[in-house]
Amino acid sequence: MVCSVALFLTTLTLQSQLTYAVESNDQVNANVDYGTFQAPSANVRPRFRYWLPDASVNSSQVADDIRDVGRVGAGGVELLGYYLYGDVQIFPGNFCLLQSDWTVNYFGSPAWKNLQTVVLQTAQEEGLVVDLALGPNQGAGVPAPSESDGLLWDLFFFDVSIPIGGTFDGLVLNATASTITLSQTSLNDVTKLVDGNGHVRINSLSSQTGIETRLFAYYLKHSHYPEVQAQDSVMAAVPQSPIKTYEQNGSWVVDHFSALGAQTMIDYWQNHLLDSSMINLIKKVGNYVWEDSQEFVFLENTFWTPELPDTFSANRGYSVNKYIPLLINTLASSTPSALYVTDEPDSGSSHIADYRQTLTELNAIYLQTLTNWAQRTLGIQFSAQVVYNLPMDMLANIPYVHAPECETLAFGGSIDAYKQFAGPANLAGKRIISSESGAGFRQTYQQTIPDLLSGFKGSIAGGVNNFIVHGYPYTGNYGNTTWPGFTTFDYMFSEMHGRHLPGWGFYSDWLGWLSRNQWVAQTGIPKIDLVFWTKSTDYRQILPKYTSDDLLTAGFSYQYLSPDNFALPEAYVLDGVLAPQRQQFNAMVVGANEILTGPGVTKLSEYAIAGLPIIFHGGLPSKFQGYNQDGYASANATISRLTLLRNVHVTPPGVGLADTLAKIKVTPRTAVSGNGTWYTTWRSDSTTDYVYVFNAGQIFSSGSIRFETTGIPYTYNTWTGEITPVLVYQQSSTHTTIPLQLAGSQTTILAFKNSGGENRGLYVQTDSIPASILDIRSGSPSNALSVLLTSASMSPIKLQLSTGKTTTLPPVQGLTPAFHLSNWSLTIESWTSPPNPFDLNPVAARSNLTTISNIQTLLPWNQLSSSLETVSGRGYYSTSFVWPPAPAPRLNAAQNIIFNRPPTNNHSGAFLDLGMIVYTARVSVNGHTLPALDVTWARVDISSYLRNGVNSVEVVVSTPLGNALRAIWSGVESSGKFAQSQIAAPGVAAYGLVSSVAVIPYGVVSVSG
Repeated sequence: MVCSVALFLTTLTLQSQLTYAVESNDQVNANVDYGTFQAPSANVRPRFRYWLPDASVNSSQVADDIRDVGRVGAGGVELLGYYLYGDVQIFPGNFCLLQSDWTVNYFGSPAWKNLQTVVLQTAQEEGLVVDLALGPNQGAGVPAPSESDGLLWDLFFFDVSIPIGGTFDGLVLNATASTITLSQTSLNDVTKLVDGNGHVRINSLSSQTGIETRLFAYYLKHSHYPEVQAQDSVMAAVPQSPIKTYEQNGSWVVDHFSALGAQTMIDYWQNHLLDSSMINLIKKVGNYVWEDSQEFVFLENTFWTPELPDTFSANRGYSVNKYIPLLINTLASSTPSALYVTDEPDSGSSHIADYRQTLTELNAIYLQTLTNWAQRTLGIQFSAQVVYNLPMDMLANIPYVHAPECETLAFGGSIDAYKQFAGPANLAGKRIISSESGAGFRQTYQQTIPDLLSGFKGSIAGGVNNFIVHGYPYTGNYGNTTWPGFTTFDYMFSEMHGRHLPGWGFYSDWLGWLSRNQWVAQTGIPKIDLVFWTKSTDYRQILPKYTSDDLLTAGFSYQYLSPDNFALPEAYVLDGVLAPQRQQFNAMVVGANEILTGPGVTKLSEYAIAGLPIIFHGGLPSKFQGYNQDGYASANATISRLTLLRNVHVTPPGVGLADTLAKIKVTPRTAVSGNGTWYTTWRSDSTTDYVYVFNAGQIFSSGSIRFETTGIPYTYNTWTGEITPVLVYQQSSTHTTIPLQLAGSQTTILAFKNSGGENRGLYVQTDSIPASILDIRSGSPSNALSVLLTSASMSPIKLQLSTGKTTTLPPVQGLTPAFHLSNWSLTIESWTSPPNPFDLNPVAARSNLTTISNIQTLLPWNQLSSSLETVSGRGYYSTSFVWPPAPAPRLNAAQNIIFNRPPTNNHSGAFLDLGMIVYTARVSVNGHTLPALDVTWARVDISSYLRNGVNSVEVVVSTPLGNALRAIWSGVESSGKFAQSQIAAPGVAAYGLVSSVAVIPYGVVSVSG
């Protein structure tokens, strides 16, 4: 053990800026133009993150890029000056080279201001909205004098060992240290002994025990963390003018733990980017000012700010100074690792937790300052990716911005992680929970649309309701950049959406789907069954917290709250329900390993006394947040008293949570019964309950869901915008049960209309239907139903109608089984580099390859011919079939798929089934383009397009560019950095139609009530 003396040198202390809540439209049920479900407004539609390399780019091309996102169905863009990711060398390979004079084209320059104006004006003309990044790269900093007190701070340290009984007499200078245990009682702040020259004399008493005495000194200095490096310190492909002002000298990360750091951002905008005309333009089409995830940890030792010691003392009740040795270099990983520990039972981790809690509170001031400025000055809102990547409590600070944002990359696609993020946002009444979505590692120019959509689907299941698609680079010419264009992140992260991709012209299909999902997910207020208590001051990684699948299997929805969130005004219990005006939680779960806080336990006691069911899952928790012995004892005593209440339950380790909830009669709003992995999310407004259902598995599944509602059910088709009544369900006085079947990764939305004006028509009363029934539709007259039967109907089918009448459906005679389409012709339009690869004005060099005829079995292009392994583009498929098909002999097996030819007149209609779509597909029958198809199960009724005789089917597919880039990978570059220096050439991917296309004939039987 080592005795120690702590020495702390500080700098000036700044006063906190007062902040207070302001009126805004960030709340649920705000007066926002949503448009309609069929045609959501730009406010509701997803936006693209739009990367401009720097301020030198062509403004006319910028305007065209903005118009293009509107043409494909997006709601707007998030404008971000990429500036070569700050031109900090993070990825391997050669540096990107500056392609313009950054002394002229820096962020906030007149050239940048002009581009910002072009983006806003074009968006106004096109009816779009714009988000504006606060700074370049990731928006965490702006140009500023290098010693501005609003820039990020760091602690630089010195230490020296002094033998027991020895003396140190010298200057305290920088040095290094190793992990050593310190005697907590020996820690002593001796700053007052240091003279003005930094000299100190320390005697180590010979009466002390231990190995040695250690002296520490800590210097508060600016970290000079570059958000964009100055051009004179990086490599450039063009001459750079001399740097004469701080504006031209790169950008610095600001202090994220003070109002002054936020004010540094604000002042730069006020002085360089805002005037009356710009503010008026922002008020018309601006949506958010925004900051990306806070990733400024790589060059930092210890987060600090001048106000931290005073804030720590005021909020924690003791001084942080003598515990600073424990805090140095604790940013390296998500597992706390300090150079020094103490001999306390927890090795001093309580002091680290107190430090991180104080950082959380100071970061809230930073966020509030920007939130207030955006609302007051610009008349818009502030969005930020709150806390994660940093050692703070993410959940505590989510309420302090108008629109909290997460991301698919850092959250790893974990639905549980999204639930952690969504809980505090929903409790705070936030209308928008956003996500930067679609960044896939090593998927650039290779990402498929189903893969992209899968990320959206899981996010919605976790509570996200707004998406910023990652991303959309400037599409014009840029220095030392070849086709397919300017590429961010050194080819490491997908995707480079835009006109150079073969599928861009078909994006409106899935953007329409996503827009309608967002329309529903932004409507009303979410209802959640359960809430988990979770307290952490470390979100450098966002890991799943509840890993059992029992709640999911039973159909329970759940979210997480930090006890810090209990201070929000809607965090109260009424009639045994927590947050009755928000999520309406029916129970709270506190795990045995959770961390308690004093204020949190006080609130927990209030909730329990008010009747909220509380489950201490796996035993009583015993960990306490921070260094507070009295608080720890009081919290334990309170927890023990709560166990005497009838609504408080303690389970032993290993007991399933779903089983416990069943015993105490807490039931899910959506009880799931099926063979799939189905997530549900529920939102309600004054007239309608909306339930989103997502099959997270990759295989077809079927089952039923019992919904806690008796409204009239409808299906909201997010691919087409159609709203159709559900005509197969069971209903009691309190619940509705609906059978469902979902392909892998498929979603559906069910809506229950509770308005008294809705007319409940005739329906079939059952919780399951045989596979031989394709669909049941409203008939004519209104008390009739049309039942669509396939040839698999081998025997009579009994149906119980809602009127109480039972009807029996006879098999439809002479129906033909489903049959494959064959004899396809395929013409491939190849997309590759133009003759001049640096000319990005053409979308590509496009040429038709030889038509492949008589394709009997649909296979990926590379399996049709090895010569197609390096081909990307569009595929034009065509075939035909005769309608009506010949009747088949009666079979004694389930539906078979055969080939059919001659016509007959015994069929009412047919579905076309393309199975799963690899990228995009547009289908036409007899020249009629079909509505957008669900890429997970592309099945559509084509009856209204059929004609007697020969019927043509044409399918246009598109592909990513990966295969085409394989052939030219060695010459592909962006900003002078070659793709092959960073990542290997893409592998061969399967393109085209890869599933059999089938026609499924059906007959119609009418029944009446």
